Amino acid sequence: MSFTLKGLTVLDRELTPFGELTLERVETDCGDVAYQICLDRRYMMGSHGSHGERGMAMFAHGRLKREKKDLDVLIGGLGAGHTLRAVLDLPGVARVVVAEIGSKVLEWNRRYFAPFNGNAVDDPRVEVRVGDVLKVMENTPGAWDLLLIDVDNGPGWLATPANARLYDVPGVRVCRDALRPGGVLAFWSPCANPQFFGVMNAVFGAAVEEVRTTELAREVGETVDVIYLAVRGVEAHAP
Repeated sequence: MSFTLKGLTVLDRELTPFGELTLERVETDCGDVAYQICLDRRYMMGSHGSHGERGMAMFAHGRLKREKKDLDVLIGGLGAGHTLRAVLDLPGVARVVVAEIGSKVLEWNRRYFAPFNGNAVDDPRVEVRVGDVLKVMENTPGAWDLLLIDVDNGPGWLATPANARLYDVPGVRVCRDALRPGGVLAFWSPCANPQFFGVMNAVFGAAVEEVRTTELAREVGETVDVIYLAVRGVEAHAP
């Protein structure tokens, strides 16, 4: 989806440990109104465009090597709630914890993004924890069936330098160790990142895939994204 900005209004701000988050209302040249979240004036996510988040959830669920019921899911980053919505729509999901660094992002979801994500944060299966997803994982080893990470604009375009530790070998090991055997780790990226694929491969070996969202993107006229997938304890396979 593409459009030209006609007007932009900052609606709210929050200072987080990683920088200043701003919520912005955007008017487009075609008369639509959208909302977006920026970190230190850099665009992070918005109400428009969600095929990559849907793909990340769908691909990860499809590669599970566990029984697909009573699933526990951890999401890194609430944002506009698109990943959360996609996870809630998967079969067998019993509980979803979302780690979000900005305390106001939950409020923004209820007030501004709910029409775009189907009131996802108010689903009784959902718990939003304000904090760093890496710390949540360190405190919950072997706890998750699905682990979906979308806290940056991809491994090569970080929201904050502090997030670099998520994408190195020790950080990916923390992700792996937070999974149950047969559980799946997924990272969203706007494009292929050979260096990060190498990191994933160093931790998971052959159980790593780089999947493009070509068909989903074509359906909605959006740019193709890349999803990095890895399965703990067994080799990955295409569905």
